Amino acid sequence: MRKILITGPEATGKSTLTEALANHFAAPWVPEYARTYLRDRAGVYAEADLSHILLGQLRLELLNATGDRLFCDTGPEVIYIWSEFKYGRVADLIERSLRRAHYDLVLLCAPDLPWEPDPLREAPLRATREALFTRYRELLDELDWNYRIISGAGPQRLATALTHL
Repeated sequence: MRKILITGPEATGKSTLTEALANHFAAPWVPEYARTYLRDRAGVYAEADLSHILLGQLRLELLNATGDRLFCDTGPEVIYIWSEFKYGRVADLIERSLRRAHYDLVLLCAPDLPWEPDPLREAPLRATREALFTRYRELLDELDWNYRIISGAGPQRLATALTHL
């Protein structure tokens, strides 16, 4: 099975792209567990919650690992980068999970879409999202993960992603 990870800063179309790719290939996909977790808590969380979110995301990956492709809306890299950004450190569990993770291809969504308000989003400034995007590139390079940058709006974003698959 090929695991394809769709990642990037918030408001970059990850969820939309993940679902569109899964539909295109009639393949299973893993939604972003953080959204469910945070919705259940009215958006309130602490540093320790990041490990719970990570474990929930990884559990969903295991439960949906059927067929020849699996599309994942975020993974441990998101929790890692958010922990660095928000708390200035990363829990050992998150670090270990990130280092053990494997994806056959990573689609890194560029912060070139307009930010849309959402009670679960915390980075409305484009400069913040661009700085986070830079950190994603650095981390993916450090991990030596096979990734491609996805940019453009609407159908162009999907078409670009499809060329890499």
